[in-house]
Amino acid sequence: MKTGRFMKRLCSFLLGIFFLASCQSSSTQDKGKPLVVTSIPPYVSLVKAIVGDSMTVTSATGGNFEPHTSEVTPRHMKAMQNADLFIGIGEPYEKKLLNAINQGSHHVHSLELAQKVPLLSFSEDSHVVNACHGSSESHQGGEDRHIWLGPDSLILQVNHLIEAVSLLNPEMAYEYDRNGKALIAKIRKLIENLQEELRPFQKRAIIISHPALGYFCHEFHLLQIAVECEGKEPLPRDAANILRFAKNADAICVFTAPQFNNKGAEMIAQQLNLRVENFDPLNEDPLATIQHVANAITQ
Repeated sequence: MKTGRFMKRLCSFLLGIFFLASCQSSSTQDKGKPLVVTSIPPYVSLVKAIVGDSMTVTSATGGNFEPHTSEVTPRHMKAMQNADLFIGIGEPYEKKLLNAINQGSHHVHSLELAQKVPLLSFSEDSHVVNACHGSSESHQGGEDRHIWLGPDSLILQVNHLIEAVSLLNPEMAYEYDRNGKALIAKIRKLIENLQEELRPFQKRAIIISHPALGYFCHEFHLLQIAVECEGKEPLPRDAANILRFAKNADAICVFTAPQFNNKGAEMIAQQLNLRVENFDPLNEDPLATIQHVANAITQ
């Protein structure tokens, strides 16, 4: 009996040693990989498609984070503390992250994609009901940074992603270039398909709670009508203006998003008897998001 108990304890001890060694080996392997941190989740899948398992890729923020108005928290800082490369879109909170990290001993290389691709202004891609100022107008000024939701823009960005990760790990540059080109081919195929699918809907409008689809609409010749201002609902006269504008533009449907106040957009949908389609602009797979939006328009 004593021998049996001893053998059980010995087996448990040896299994524990084996498990601990396995965990330490796995942890060491992960620590040996470069860490890429993205500003928002959509860039995670793009970088992973290029680097495969050769790097650890994560987002500093989650899907419920609102990039335009949210503040940096200690949790966001923790995600950045060991980063080798930070990929952002030029939102103000990103500078706070980088400044705080670079004040320490660890320096993070950064790629700001908004500096690498042509940016549209909101006046070019959106008609916005301004709930703050009580007027309906094209959004005056301001750069639209929702660049991950336009497939043409994504092709340019993927080229810069390839360059950035290749500098971080030159030994894998050939493989990164090959994977990146495969990703670009996938995006080009998506563009080709969507051009055909969306052609009958050109010059018609979509209504959206937040102007996140400007690049999508610009590339496929649609009109974005956004109802938003710092989370506020439109005033009654704004609602009347957008109803009139949406009727003239033959609006197709209304898009809502979990990160934003959707009450104004839902009210417009009810008044015009339009379909309400939910989508997540911060979904980790931007190509799937773009396809989802197209499917909602064409159904």
